[in-house]
Amino acid sequence: MKKYSYLLLFFIFILTPGCEKDETTNELEKATLSVSPENLNFDENNPSNNQITIISNTSWNIDVSNPALKIDKSKGNAGESTVSVTDIPVGETYMLTVSTEKRNSTDQIISKSVAVTHQAPIFTSETVYYDNLDKTTWTGSGNPYIDQWDGYINATGTGAENIEYIGRTVSIRNNFQSTGYAGASRNNAFYFGGTDAYVTVNNIQLHPGQNTFQLSFGCCKYNGEFDISSNIKVYISGDGSTMKPLTYSRSTTNSWALATSLFSIQNTIPRKLSIMFVANDYNIRLDDIKLTTTNQFTEQILDFSSTNYPCTETPKIITGSSNYKYVTHFAETLVSKKWVRNYTACYDTRRHNPMWVAYPVHQCYHEKGFGRTNPDPWRPDPKFTTEQQSVIYPSDWSNWPWATNANKPTDPYYYWTPYNNKSFTKGHLLRSADRGGAESEMNIQTFYPTNISPEAYLYQEHWNKVEELLSDTWECSDTIYVVTGCYYGNDSYKSYDASSWNSHSNLSKECIIPTARYKVMLRTKSGSTGKPIAECSADEVMAIGFWFPQNLDNENPGTTPPLRDYIFSVSEIEQKIGGEFEFFPTAPAGVKNLVNTNDWPGLSN
Repeated sequence: MKKYSYLLLFFIFILTPGCEKDETTNELEKATLSVSPENLNFDENNPSNNQITIISNTSWNIDVSNPALKIDKSKGNAGESTVSVTDIPVGETYMLTVSTEKRNSTDQIISKSVAVTHQAPIFTSETVYYDNLDKTTWTGSGNPYIDQWDGYINATGTGAENIEYIGRTVSIRNNFQSTGYAGASRNNAFYFGGTDAYVTVNNIQLHPGQNTFQLSFGCCKYNGEFDISSNIKVYISGDGSTMKPLTYSRSTTNSWALATSLFSIQNTIPRKLSIMFVANDYNIRLDDIKLTTTNQFTEQILDFSSTNYPCTETPKIITGSSNYKYVTHFAETLVSKKWVRNYTACYDTRRHNPMWVAYPVHQCYHEKGFGRTNPDPWRPDPKFTTEQQSVIYPSDWSNWPWATNANKPTDPYYYWTPYNNKSFTKGHLLRSADRGGAESEMNIQTFYPTNISPEAYLYQEHWNKVEELLSDTWECSDTIYVVTGCYYGNDSYKSYDASSWNSHSNLSKECIIPTARYKVMLRTKSGSTGKPIAECSADEVMAIGFWFPQNLDNENPGTTPPLRDYIFSVSEIEQKIGGEFEFFPTAPAGVKNLVNTNDWPGLSN
């Protein structure tokens, strides 16, 4: 009986499992992963919209399909986590893949992907400026020039509020109307009346984000194929900076056709643009000028911030006056065909005479010698009204060179009246010969009233000597910077413009005569540094000033004193004229306080 009992206990022991589990064979909880959203549109304006929520019961990591897709973290632990997309290029879609980490050799990896897209903003073109020149039609006789009538101006666009047109030998005509291209408005058009005729559209206002543009304009010529390299040249300026050439495309037909140009502005976006159109022949017409924003690709990149220095020759205004009006004129050099500053003027619209004219001196300004336009092309400054400037030009100035009247104007009233029986020369502040090139725009601009003042020197020899030395001896490879100005020590010295000797006209008005004129100059000592003044050290630069008293009281000096008696430092000239202006603001410290005549050949004796 015992035998059977032992056998039963043995079988029970074998068949009954143990009470403890073997942990090495325990199954892991299955990995879980939830990722949302599946598609994310990157919002550069609201970072909270760029978040991805990850829920997992295990650790995870992230891979991106392109390293340009930036995220704030690439791994995390079990639980709920948030990952932020911080950047992705505009217009791209990249994949972001979240994967669980493998916990042992038999564990399965779970992966889920998110498509991240940065959609390009929808582009809407804006019209910055457009003018079909058709506000009204001229009803008078002849064809008015742009400074004689503004009834044609019909400018519209986001930047067209303060549009201004200036030019030379450009009139408004409606006898050959624009047609043959989309948007041709017919009616009025600009007519270019000869070589170097030009019109400039000023004060086109730009707004933030506007940096790529399409310029279009209708144009035609009288005969022959249209040459885009010369028939009309286009230049762009930003905030009064140097004009930069702009290329455009157009068919070669001489009939009306649309010209187009794409350009972009990099770095600093100017507040205002100017567009200049220059013709090389008469009977060329222009209409429907339009500037719009665009997202098209362009290889024409303009940078108006490449030179960060202000113009060395332009004085800094310390006090100034509300009667002062400032203007800068540009022109094309005659051989190298560069568009350069001709001069900047500060003009007193109360005295009707200039305060100063600032200009660079360099050989490029007289590439064809020192020729002067003949007969003298006296004409108004197109940026000033008749009331603002001294009328020392004939009323028929636009008929220059007056070929039908022996090359003389029919109007004799274009002089100042004498003062105390002393008549005045129309004295150039910037010498006409220093802008050589007979009949060129560069030379003709020197005959504007903004560059002319009544001249009757006490010592004419001093003035002549300095002008000759400037162009014949001191001109160098580096630019010389010059300011020639007028000092008004007594406003009781008066004359009248628009006169013939003592005979006034209906345009005559009171003009104040300067009691002295001055000239200040700055250049490098070697003359060949090739550097901007602002990058020169004090020992590389020299400056000098000259004072030229006028003879308004009929003085009769028996001898002429030496020129050295009228040489001053630039700082002394600033003080003599009352401290209204600071000359050469970019000059190295101390240079304007010293003058060494030995540095200036021709003055040592």
